[in-house]
Amino acid sequence: MSQAVQHYEASTKTFEHPVGYKIKKLLEYGCIKKINEDEYICLPILGYNINRYHFIRRPDGSFQCNCQGFHKNNNCAHRQALYLSFKIDERQGSLF
Repeated sequence: MSQAVQHYEASTKTFEHPVGYKIKKLLEYGCIKKINEDEYICLPILGYNINRYHFIRRPDGSFQCNCQGFHKNNNCAHRQALYLSFKIDERQGSLF
């Protein structure tokens, strides 16, 4: 059975849930994993998607994601989840 994380309705050009809902689910399912200081991955949520996204640190210190949304908008839920995971890490100890 599929996880109801997010669904795009093409006819109305809207998402089923606010982006914050997807970010919360990415963090709840532990999808963000550290490879090294300059690389992270976002694993798929089983039953929702099959894509693994990759983050690379840019020269300015920000991260870019290789997902379609990031390439279109220069931001995405995956990257927002990554940045939020850094804040959680600072407050509660290592997430990784």
